[in-house]
Amino acid sequence: MRTALKLQPSLWNAQALLGMTELRSGNRHDAKPLMEESFGHVQDPNLRSQAGLDLIKLYYESKELDRVVDVLRALQGSSASDPVVLYNAYRTYSDLAARSLATLAQVAPESAQMHEILGQALTSQDNFPGAIVQYRKALEINPQISEIHVELGQMILTNSLDESGRQQAEKEFASALATDPNNAECEYMLGEIAWLRSKPQDAFTHYSRALEMRPEFVDAQIAVGRALTTLGQTTQALAHLEEAIRLDPQNEVAHYRLGQAYRKLGRTADAERESASFRKLRDSHGSARSLYEQFRQRPVREQTIDPSEPQ
Repeated sequence: MRTALKLQPSLWNAQALLGMTELRSGNRHDAKPLMEESFGHVQDPNLRSQAGLDLIKLYYESKELDRVVDVLRALQGSSASDPVVLYNAYRTYSDLAARSLATLAQVAPESAQMHEILGQALTSQDNFPGAIVQYRKALEINPQISEIHVELGQMILTNSLDESGRQQAEKEFASALATDPNNAECEYMLGEIAWLRSKPQDAFTHYSRALEMRPEFVDAQIAVGRALTTLGQTTQALAHLEEAIRLDPQNEVAHYRLGQAYRKLGRTADAERESASFRKLRDSHGSARSLYEQFRQRPVREQTIDPSEPQ
């Protein structure tokens, strides 16, 4: 391969294979430049994937995580569903997060951002009262950070849906909007509070504002469709529910709500199709949802299906 590359340096596959061979022979110093130069030129998907993973290994050993991210971005375009690529992405971003957290803990242990991270960690452990305490400490330090007002409002609602909790959460979302008037999540959450108060028209107004700010907000599209259906404007609801499915074809709630709307309009065949899609997605998402719940931080309150509704 060395002889071939002397004769024709642009044999990128040969250069990548030579780098991979050097790596497996323990010659990391020689392997690295060969693989760095050839990786961007290799077209064969299997060879490109293996070369990229080997390059990630080299960068990981030298603690060049920023370069690992560059390779991962390239691989995720061509090997997006490869479990090894996905695992390396998870490991790398987790390590980057841990590195940033360690630095933050050293340089600003009592900062608003540190308390925000502690709140997020407690949220992932379902310790909602503890998360609320940390978010409030963060706001005592810096009350102008709108995202913390949003997170605090979400946690208050997660911890308690009674009227007292709604009022407290409402104040936090209003505070966030005062700092960030174009915060679609706040408008959406104010819509959720209005919905909890059985005020669908008020909810629709807030959901619609959220969509004006962020048209690709899937849960807001579903919420608008749900509100319109409740308000007797089912035909108008269809466009929003169909748009939600276009944005997120795997969203089971969007399929469920669209099936409901079709049924109200007497479009039985369409309703049955969407109901079948809903059931299929719910079955397929079950195990993944259970696993994902163990790791994720809670996002903005998502659209769900009331357990009391017939499915």
